[in-house]
Amino acid sequence: MSMPTKSLTLLILVLVTLTTPLAVSAQDPPPLYLTSLEPGTVVNNTPHTLSLYGSGFTAECVVRVVGYGLLSTSYVNAGALTALLSSGIPAGTYTLEVGDGTRTAALSNALAVRNPDAPAEPPKAPPPGQPRLTIRTYAVEPAQVKAGEEFAVTIEIYNNGSRAGENTLAVFPGGTFLPLGEKGHLLWQLHINHTVQVTQRFRAPDTLSSGVHQVRVDLSANDWEGSHFDFPHSVPVEVIGKPTGTGFTGSPKVTIENAVTDPPVLVPGEPFSLTLRLTNHGSRTAVNVFTTAASGELVVPASGGDTVYAEAIGIEETVTVTLPLILGPAETGGRRSLAIALAYSDYDGQGYSDQQNIGVDVNPGLIRRPQIVIASYTTAPDFLAPGDTFTLTLRLTNVGTGEAERMTLALGGEGGGGLAPFIPLNAGNVLFVDRLAAGAEMSLSQALIIDGAAEARAVSLPIGLAYEDALGNRTDDTQRLSIIVRKRPELQVSLYREPGPLAVGMAAPVALEVVNTGRSGVNVVGIEAAAPQLESREDGLPFIGTLDPGGSAPLDLVVTPLESGSVDLTVSIAYRDDFNEARVISDTIELDVIGGEEGPDRPGGEGPNIDALGEVEDASPETAWKKLGRAIRGFFGLGS
Repeated sequence: MSMPTKSLTLLILVLVTLTTPLAVSAQDPPPLYLTSLEPGTVVNNTPHTLSLYGSGFTAECVVRVVGYGLLSTSYVNAGALTALLSSGIPAGTYTLEVGDGTRTAALSNALAVRNPDAPAEPPKAPPPGQPRLTIRTYAVEPAQVKAGEEFAVTIEIYNNGSRAGENTLAVFPGGTFLPLGEKGHLLWQLHINHTVQVTQRFRAPDTLSSGVHQVRVDLSANDWEGSHFDFPHSVPVEVIGKPTGTGFTGSPKVTIENAVTDPPVLVPGEPFSLTLRLTNHGSRTAVNVFTTAASGELVVPASGGDTVYAEAIGIEETVTVTLPLILGPAETGGRRSLAIALAYSDYDGQGYSDQQNIGVDVNPGLIRRPQIVIASYTTAPDFLAPGDTFTLTLRLTNVGTGEAERMTLALGGEGGGGLAPFIPLNAGNVLFVDRLAAGAEMSLSQALIIDGAAEARAVSLPIGLAYEDALGNRTDDTQRLSIIVRKRPELQVSLYREPGPLAVGMAAPVALEVVNTGRSGVNVVGIEAAAPQLESREDGLPFIGTLDPGGSAPLDLVVTPLESGSVDLTVSIAYRDDFNEARVISDTIELDVIGGEEGPDRPGGEGPNIDALGEVEDASPETAWKKLGRAIRGFFGLGS
């Protein structure tokens, strides 16, 4: 039975009008709305804080009492403001206005101000009315929906009532069509003469017949008093059903025409992209084409899944898809086979699956592996002796081509068995580094203490290194440091006997001794004494040799002070340590010098000559008796 021509024409016009896509235009900034005020009645003998409610508020909004003036305004949020109303405002009914310089909104006769002794007015009844929600326009994409396919419905909801809609809700309950995703859309507040757009996706059942079917839309809202209102609607959708019978023959056949990897040569553990060119050489269109890298052991997804989707591939049509992948562990290189799984269907819902192989080039020799070396290390302080606390700083460098991950450094090797005579302070013997990039370097420090009973020697300290590459391959390595532990000599310098008074310009003997207060001998190679305030020379040969524990070495000096006051005489003892290296240790003796007078026979304050026995030589002219006395002293070994 055919439809009358006039009715058919009318139906076509309706369908064309209703399925025309909505025009999208740039929206103006939202207008200001002022809906309510709290409190509505105040007494003018005290200040009050007014709370104003609405929408579209900004920080630039200012509240004005018409006929009174502007109020100090505070921005709370886009739907609330507060304003301070001072005392003394005349009694009466006022209109409130909110503006930001470009937009304004008013609430007529909203504020009642009365005197303290005036009787309270009865509350006003709220104005009647309610929100009314309608669908002003709608659009269906695509305009003609095929059975078994997805489509989207966009509606424009319009409030043409006399009150704003609170907790506005749009629900697509389904029925003929299957909603996809969330079916309910909460729109919160919809003001009078305002609109809002909502989009919902559906799937048309495979068995749906051709014709116009309805999408049900349930709109609901409350008013500000809490009353609830429902507004059921429906949107027509034109559906093209699948043909019945066996009118279509044949099947689609999708093949991989070309495969390209970037980079061309793949390295284990490195990401790459696989681009496939798919062509349908069958006799029907292939729809819902899924392409998957099926070689799970050879490749893994780089991001997301390992499957890409193509909506449809027509007969002899070609599409290009790209898979982001990572090459897994590969022990053998060369041309490797990579399986690609294809799954698709035709418009009748018949499914097809296929697996095809492509070739990729793999080179395991190019894998980026890390290699960690201890480039340098330092100790602070440099001189280390038993019982000392020091800081060991290691500078690590990754000289490999890959990033090192989850790296551990074990001082003393695995288990710390080679750590003696060093003991960690405030931490264990294992240090951890999360990652170290190729070519990068970093420093690690650890506080240690040396065993007080340690011997002087070069300690070979093993460092156990363990780290992983990007594929999780673990590398274990042991590197060694040489840390020198020395004995610190304990020498004390003191006066062997108290010297006589020391005067400026007067030579005088000073007898010192160096005592070994330590527990081991010291190989002394020289002793010197000096001070900037005096001249000194050794009287006799200084001590050279091994100074045993508890032993002492003399140092006899003849000093000539140059200045009066306290003089610090520095005694430097040179010795060779256990590694035959020359070292110096110093001690200081304090001497007191008194002032001296210059004589006519000693210009410049030069002192008398001192002989080998520390006696003052006579500087007067030599006579025959003096010569005879000097000869006798020389004969008996007393000096000449």
